[in-house]
Amino acid sequence: MHPPPSPLIPVRVLQAILVLGGLWFLLPIVLPCLLPFLLALLCAALLEGPVAFLTRRGRLPRFLAAALCTLVFFLLLAGGLGLLVWRLGMECAVLLQKTPQLLSAFTGWLGGVRRWAERFLIAAPIPLQETLRGGMEALEDQGMRLLGDASGLLGTWLAHGASALPQCGLFLFTTALATCLISADRSRLHTFFWRQVPARFRTRLRHMVGAVRDAMTGWLRAQGCLMLVTLCLLTVGFLLLGVDLAILAAGFTALLDALPVFGVGIVLLPWALLSLLRGQTSLALGLLLLYGVLFLTRSILEPKLVGKGSGLPPLAALLAMYTGFILWGAAGMIFLPMAAVMLKELHDRGLVHLWK
Repeated sequence: MHPPPSPLIPVRVLQAILVLGGLWFLLPIVLPCLLPFLLALLCAALLEGPVAFLTRRGRLPRFLAAALCTLVFFLLLAGGLGLLVWRLGMECAVLLQKTPQLLSAFTGWLGGVRRWAERFLIAAPIPLQETLRGGMEALEDQGMRLLGDASGLLGTWLAHGASALPQCGLFLFTTALATCLISADRSRLHTFFWRQVPARFRTRLRHMVGAVRDAMTGWLRAQGCLMLVTLCLLTVGFLLLGVDLAILAAGFTALLDALPVFGVGIVLLPWALLSLLRGQTSLALGLLLLYGVLFLTRSILEPKLVGKGSGLPPLAALLAMYTGFILWGAAGMIFLPMAAVMLKELHDRGLVHLWK
């Protein structure tokens, strides 16, 4: 007898397509509701060491130790976030006040560009002069319009941020309360979760959970340390160089540096070139020196913190970041590369087989 013909599409592929399709529709609805509780799981895992220490050495009840650690952790977190928001709000307000000065400086810079363009137009062939002149005027109008739109967008962001403060407070309170409850009932929740998993899948799932936990813990710790070091060095460097809005500029540059493929050079090098063209030689040299210090520091720390083989290849990181941005916006640029790192770790450990 001949074996029955195999289906054109394997059953597992159909199952994976159905699961991904369900996640595609449910994730935008479910994730905002579950986000404080997912963060609470992460916070409870981070606080497990101090809670266990107070329970074992301090002889405190589990709930009291969890409540005390949660209170201290979130008070420090709220204080740090409050100081950061206050400083960023102050720098954004200063930026709004300086918008007319920036517009005038931009206009003066455009005047120099216009004089250079006029010399170029005079030297161009006569039939092309009108076309080139129209294109340059359109570019000038577009640049002024973009600068005005940017200042208006900044004011809108500030207004939305002020109106979202009560919602952020509720989010933070819910996360803190859920962290305390999860940490206090950790053993019961752990037992309840594994009771829901069929016995034949428990061993493999334990290995997968351990691999994901180790991968994400190491990756987040390494990226957090690198981002913190980059932010501190940028802030100190910008303050020494007398850069206006130093913390805001340092935060934006450090955020770009934390994203895959990007780096501080995407901000510092064009900035240094523009400063050199404007005659600000000391600022240009300072930015180049700061870039060299950051490059050297990251080259020393990154292999020790992350490991040379644990990250994604540049092309895969770029694909994950672009796909995440297309699907979920700015948040997808961060979370989809993290998911790709988890899949790579699972594949490297032989728990899933995605490619040869």
